[in-house]
Amino acid sequence: MGFSTQVGRSAVWAVAGQVVTALLSVVNFAAVSHFVGPKEYGAFLLAMAVLAACQWLAQNAYREPLIQASELSEGQINSVFTFSLVIGALLCGGMVIAALYLHTVKQESVVAFCVLVLALKLWLDATTSVPLAMRIRKLDFKFVAKVAVVANVTATAVTVGMLAADFGAVSMAFSQLAASALTLLLLLCTGQRRYRMGMQKTNLAILRNYSPHIILWQALEAVGQTADRYFIATRLTLADLGLYGFGKRLNDVIIDVLVGATSNVALPAFSRLQNDQERLRNAFLRAVRTMLLLVLPILASLAVTAEDFVPLLFGAKWVGAIDVYRWFLLLGVIQGVGILQGGLLRSRGKPGIWTRYQLAQSGANVIVLSIVAGYGIEVLAASIVIRSYVLWGWVVLQTCRALEMKFGRYLIALAKPLAIAAVATLCGFWLRQYFQDFSLLSRLFINGTLVLSVFGALAAVFLNSDVRESITLARNIVSKKPV
Repeated sequence: MGFSTQVGRSAVWAVAGQVVTALLSVVNFAAVSHFVGPKEYGAFLLAMAVLAACQWLAQNAYREPLIQASELSEGQINSVFTFSLVIGALLCGGMVIAALYLHTVKQESVVAFCVLVLALKLWLDATTSVPLAMRIRKLDFKFVAKVAVVANVTATAVTVGMLAADFGAVSMAFSQLAASALTLLLLLCTGQRRYRMGMQKTNLAILRNYSPHIILWQALEAVGQTADRYFIATRLTLADLGLYGFGKRLNDVIIDVLVGATSNVALPAFSRLQNDQERLRNAFLRAVRTMLLLVLPILASLAVTAEDFVPLLFGAKWVGAIDVYRWFLLLGVIQGVGILQGGLLRSRGKPGIWTRYQLAQSGANVIVLSIVAGYGIEVLAASIVIRSYVLWGWVVLQTCRALEMKFGRYLIALAKPLAIAAVATLCGFWLRQYFQDFSLLSRLFINGTLVLSVFGALAAVFLNSDVRESITLARNIVSKKPV
């Protein structure tokens, strides 16, 4: 199988795993909302907050360095495996102490028990890091997707079964533990290697210039996920916070399905080509073109039809979130292409560039939020998007330098599909006025189809070679032909 075909099939399997996981999450949440009240669910969320406070130190920091490395020895693999296991055990101990505090001082026995269960999950997740990294390194996303589906089906079954047996919030904690335990079991029992205990300082050097950056990224991400909520809650109302959170979360769900899986595939794919500059440059540009052709028409269609599907699916009470949602849809371009850029820079052993970018985004985010938070959620969302695009330009420049590629060549690759998407979106908004008297469902179908048709027609004319290349790649993925 050719390299492009292998990467394409990996991406398809990764997306499939994301879609199934999202669907099972909906089923899981529906069961929880039926059996568990707000107080019990709040107890579980508090336990999950304790987990989140430790988890960012336990996984990616030891997984990505192994994926990115051009060569690996057995000693390095076993040393990092042992190190991640020890780190997981230490963090697990910290969560046990937190559970004892919650039980004895705060008298929160349900939260404390959930934290104890999640502490074991944390240790299992840390132990999973290296076996999972070795699968991803080989682009074996078919296996990874199957493991994810089996683990999530098991978690859903545990949740529903224990909730039906009246175990309450503890059911959700045990379902998390069951998923992690099954994932580790499948990775260890179906792998091609056996992991041995033992650490050597020289072998751990593979983590030295990479892991600290990942830990910092994840810390900044944790801060960024709460900063906007804090400013809205303190300067506006809880209703504004609810509408803002809804619009942002709705966008996150779409982006996770469309481009989330790409983050898993980009790093190992580019890492394989890190010593071949010409192939790496061509592979990156091909990935960007394919990403934009897949994502942009969907984002354009969602922007035009938001006034139809939001009240249809979620009710009229969420109409106030539509403008926020539309602003965040604009981040889809940065999130999609940015994942490829991040994977490229990290594959070249340059995580420091991505660290500086994350630091700049985090600092600018706090400054912007502190200035505009009192002016309404629409202004706040617009400011976040504009800030993101301004700083994104620096990463584009660093990407061109890493690929030894002219800045103009990359901008042209981005500008054409973006212009087509803009025209399709404007046409959609202009044409929707002729269908105002139709039902919500009819308008949704007609407007969405029109936007997709306009984008497809323009792409066929102005991006003909890119479209044909993507179609050829899709056929090769299905037929397993080399490309």
